[in-house]
Amino acid sequence: MKNFFYRIGLCMALFVLIPLIITLLAQGSGKDSIGKLSEGSLEQKESELDEDMLIGIVANEIAVTSEPEAMKAQAVIARTNCLRAIQNGENLPEGLTKSEMMRLWGSENFTDYYSQLENCIEGTKGVAMTYGGSYIQADFHTASAGYTRDAQEVYQNEEFPYLKSVESRSDIPSPDFFKVIFYSTEEFLQTAQSFFSEDMQGKTAADILAAFGITERDSADYVTTVTIGEKNYSGEEIRLAFGWNSSCFYLRDVDGEIRAVTKGLGHGLGLSLYGAETLAKSGSSYKDILKYYYKDIDFVTTVSSE
Repeated sequence: MKNFFYRIGLCMALFVLIPLIITLLAQGSGKDSIGKLSEGSLEQKESELDEDMLIGIVANEIAVTSEPEAMKAQAVIARTNCLRAIQNGENLPEGLTKSEMMRLWGSENFTDYYSQLENCIEGTKGVAMTYGGSYIQADFHTASAGYTRDAQEVYQNEEFPYLKSVESRSDIPSPDFFKVIFYSTEEFLQTAQSFFSEDMQGKTAADILAAFGITERDSADYVTTVTIGEKNYSGEEIRLAFGWNSSCFYLRDVDGEIRAVTKGLGHGLGLSLYGAETLAKSGSSYKDILKYYYKDIDFVTTVSSE
């Protein structure tokens, strides 16, 4: 009887342990295939990025009617920013769902446009940008003010040495390049009053602008500092408060009204989408485009775990 219970216990133990041993062996044999990059590139601790997820992100960032090489450049930007976000524990860039794409493009165009995006992802599969062994912060904007910005002048540090100012005068013909807005003094103060320490109601446009001092611009002509009273504000703070296209702005009193003129669309850092489109039309490859807007970068290729 004792041997009988012994055999029953042994069978039950084997029934539990054998699946566990098989699972452990399977995990051990596959761990090196997850998140590995090609020889001479980065090593990731995070799980490898799902390439299919990039389709919705790229669709949210660039017009699907853009030149193929410009779209490929944007695919690499999206992949790089995703990998950087994963490593830093940050949120991934926002993407469109298939239903959102269908509403945006129309059901009659969905299949063709979605296929174009798939081709751009596949045509750059795994390619990402690094600087000094780390994924870069691949900033981009719609159109510059003629030159992109130097991140050192914007952030007052050397954290992003690859974001240098480059000429992008091909942005000038962009429909988003130039915008003019007129404000009455009352309209202007509705937004600007919170910046002033004194009551500016009843003041003329000239008085308001005299107190609203643009005191510093960067080398790309974007406003970096606005001094109002004893306080300093960044050009981006002012731009976002007013909803202007960029912080490359000029203010002037015109017949008692305040005229705001902006150049470019977006923060002006990194790649210009309009400039990338122009370079693509002139025959530049996606890597040429990226090397132009991001200085001294390297390209690495992630290795699929398949």
